[in-house]
Amino acid sequence: MQVVPARDAVLEHILDETWRIWSDGLTRDAYASYNAAQMKTPWGRQFLDRVALVDGERVLSTAKRYTLRARLDGAPIRVLGIGAVFTPPAMRSRGSAAALIERLLEDARRDGVHCALLFSEIGASYYAQFGFAGIPRDVVWLRVIDKPGAPAILMRGGAERDIPSVTELLRAASGCARFALDVDQDAVRYSLSKKRLLAGLSPAGWRSVEFYVAEEGASAVAFVLLTSSRSGMTLEACADRDPSGARVGAMLQVLRARTPRERVPDIAAWLPANFRPPQVTIVKQRPASELMMIKSLREDLRVGDLRAEEIVYWHGDAF
Repeated sequence: MQVVPARDAVLEHILDETWRIWSDGLTRDAYASYNAAQMKTPWGRQFLDRVALVDGERVLSTAKRYTLRARLDGAPIRVLGIGAVFTPPAMRSRGSAAALIERLLEDARRDGVHCALLFSEIGASYYAQFGFAGIPRDVVWLRVIDKPGAPAILMRGGAERDIPSVTELLRAASGCARFALDVDQDAVRYSLSKKRLLAGLSPAGWRSVEFYVAEEGASAVAFVLLTSSRSGMTLEACADRDPSGARVGAMLQVLRARTPRERVPDIAAWLPANFRPPQVTIVKQRPASELMMIKSLREDLRVGDLRAEEIVYWHGDAF
């Protein structure tokens, strides 16, 4: 058995097997285009690849491997991200997924990576056997408080020229967290492109993406990234120079004022512990379906005791 890059016939086999599970309504061709386009972005070419554990021509298991940069207790660290772990039905119950995960962890450890991160939709027990610890997080649903008229805030659609400001806003928003991604401009572009690709490749009317900035002077001082689908509306990421999030709240009120007679769905979000825009109220809260799990790859690194209130990690950055 060996771990190889998932390309050509191997990749096509993986896409055939996973399409109906993870296509999010895309056709088989659109699903392939969605995956290929992510790999072709500047960030994807450098920090994302799909690998497979194979025995000859047989695909035993597969996963996506992310190379992430983060900060832990103020120090820069390297993080292995593991996503889209899948074993073809005919190959299950043979330990193939476990063998692939162990090899990814060992390769990362040998390369000096500090820790590994994943998001489990099957609970904690399977990944706990590899030493991953869960960081339970809640998803909250926000309801925008109605305001007569629209708030007096200058906002517009976000553009490429806003990426540097948005990157700095995200970095500032995570400055006090024990753990957060250390994003750069290409990472911000990747996150935005990924949402736009999914919406653009979906059937007409299924999904939409809205990216807005609030502007003061010549630069963005707040932004929101929202997605809408048949399952509702999600605040994928946001940041505000005002720690209270008052500009973000005002922006949401402006968006609400576009259709005052229509019922607007509550907005699902992963919010940092102290970020509560005064123009919204939390109407529902429950554990996120994607359980964040982390594992140290170095004896001198402490990550197993991280709590949800000590991290800043946006829904749009989950994998």
